[in-house]
Amino acid sequence: MRTLYIVRHAEAAMTSASGDHGRPLTQRGGVCARELGAMLSRLGQGPEQLLCSDAVRAARTAEAAHAEGGWTADVELAADLYLAPPLTLTAAASRARPGTTRLMLVAHQPGLSEWIHLLTGGPPLSFAPASVARVDLDLSSWGDLAPGSGTLRWMVGPGEAGAFRERADP
Repeated sequence: MRTLYIVRHAEAAMTSASGDHGRPLTQRGGVCARELGAMLSRLGQGPEQLLCSDAVRAARTAEAAHAEGGWTADVELAADLYLAPPLTLTAAASRARPGTTRLMLVAHQPGLSEWIHLLTGGPPLSFAPASVARVDLDLSSWGDLAPGSGTLRWMVGPGEAGAFRERADP
């Protein structure tokens, strides 16, 4: 069993002098990113590997969640995750280290909600900034990641992380 945490970067400023790629998080975005990290830590579900778009807003989301959650995984920045479509996201996740069972990927819309739909076969989702979706995968290797291979376990939106309590397995 492998677990994939799909995270949309937290709320970002509308503009930046350095363009879209350089947009920083807003104050609210920083708070939501920290809450996300605390939630996963409280649930005992910190990632073992963390892949992240190299856009400033995604990197700051990952860094804030990482710091608040006290995770040991390094934040690994990847240029190919910036505004990536689902097939690029799948390729990135497929390159996860073999021993990784909990992988987090921080990136952008609309690719993320499309990717969740592709992996789970579920209905298209609204995926707001600072949302996280847990997708469970019955895979022996990340290289086996394919359309329909996952089950959406839960999704938490911005501002919901502090109150989230995971239900027991059915």
